[in-house]
Amino acid sequence: MPLWFVRERDKRLQKIGTFLAGAKYDIICLQESWSLKHRGMLSAFLRDSGYHDAVHQAGIRRKNGGLLTFSKFPISSVKFIPFGRISFSVSEFLGNKGVLETIIDTPSGKLRVCNLHLHYDPRGFFKSHSMRLRQLRKLFASLKKESSLPTIFAGDFNEDALFAKEKFKRLLVENGIILPTKSVVFPTYRVENLFVDTWINRTNGSKRYDYILFNEYILAENNEPLYLEPALSDHDPVVMKFELSPNLFL
Repeated sequence: MPLWFVRERDKRLQKIGTFLAGAKYDIICLQESWSLKHRGMLSAFLRDSGYHDAVHQAGIRRKNGGLLTFSKFPISSVKFIPFGRISFSVSEFLGNKGVLETIIDTPSGKLRVCNLHLHYDPRGFFKSHSMRLRQLRKLFASLKKESSLPTIFAGDFNEDALFAKEKFKRLLVENGIILPTKSVVFPTYRVENLFVDTWINRTNGSKRYDYILFNEYILAENNEPLYLEPALSDHDPVVMKFELSPNLFL
């Protein structure tokens, strides 16, 4: 974030870029990249490492909700779907949150990646909870016309224990999301993370805010957070190994 209290931004962006390029992930989704300067640094770093940059390719300079998507495979189309400024929270209003929809041409066919960041306002839990549901409904409604496309939803859902909450669980199932088979869900926002223990970020307990979800056209292993030491961000990254379902091509 382009704010004075964010710690060692230049150094951290270099470390994040080095880590991501070295890990050689096929697709990378990042959130909270609101600083144009640091977004440009990271984008240049990964493009030099052979990644296609969805935001750069689409010419989206400011109105991207702080979202970045990178792919080792060619990108055929990019669209930002804003949620709309439905909150009285100043940070939410300025964040212009939404979904970065990217269609990627993989060797096995087209893949849709929805990089998202949902509403968060700790001062009004129930209202915030309802707004996240509303945002997800808007997202799923916008995808109805191409419901048979293999789709991954990755990002900061800002909802702890997402699968245990009946309204969210029902909405996900109704829209073809495959729920995880594991009962244990590891946190991605941990009290022991040094970037969480700040005056603006403090939490009374570790939580799972970040997820990678997918529909029936994706074959994937259960995805888990990666606990880096030292941490590079207040949110732990989530990693998933997947392939497109062969049933698509029968």
